[in-house]
Amino acid sequence: MIGSLGTRACTGSPALSPWCRKRNRRADAIEAAELVVTLEGLCKDPSRFLTYDEECGCFTEESLAGLVCTVGELLTWPSASNVIPGQVNFTVDIRAMDDLVRETIVASFSRIVMQRCDHRLVDCAVEHKHSAAATPCDPELTAQLKRATRSAVSAMAPGGHGHAGAESTATPVLMSGAGHDAMAMARLTRVGMLFVRCRGGVSHSPEEHVAEDDVWAAGLALLRFLDQHAVAEL
Repeated sequence: MIGSLGTRACTGSPALSPWCRKRNRRADAIEAAELVVTLEGLCKDPSRFLTYDEECGCFTEESLAGLVCTVGELLTWPSASNVIPGQVNFTVDIRAMDDLVRETIVASFSRIVMQRCDHRLVDCAVEHKHSAAATPCDPELTAQLKRATRSAVSAMAPGGHGHAGAESTATPVLMSGAGHDAMAMARLTRVGMLFVRCRGGVSHSPEEHVAEDDVWAAGLALLRFLDQHAVAEL
């Protein structure tokens, strides 16, 4: 699933730092930094910031568990070491497994941005660039992938034959916060996903590493999954 990506801009007036008195400073960079810290607190403990009018009372521990907020870019202008920034732009990426949670956090943070900027006499703008609804995987396909995975792991165990002890093998079900092709495919058909663990949880990086046994297990799980469908169609 993917949440909402937006841009927050705090704009003031650039000035040479040593010759600008504190009372005259338009502290755009400081305000942006404070907003980033506020966003962290909002996403770690939404109940501290949200009122019941904003549906906070409807949230569950499960729906909030997948809430992730990221500031991926923070740009200052004119970006000189001795000049107070006249403008600061930063992006915010908010993702959640519950659309209501995501939309409420976006609305709440947008309101906080404008309130803080009004308080500091800083001009601000909030631009919503992208929004996508959460896409749940099909429960039946997920159950079939779990059975196939247990069978594959059991088969690779010493003395394993693919079925004995398969039920005792724990198969975790994960929530993915990334945007996958499955989101687009879900408009046409049911979707399910099989994840292969990476060392340290690192992915999309030169440091990414998958153990050979895990690759074998994943391939065997897919084969067992396809076998289930082949048998079902006979």
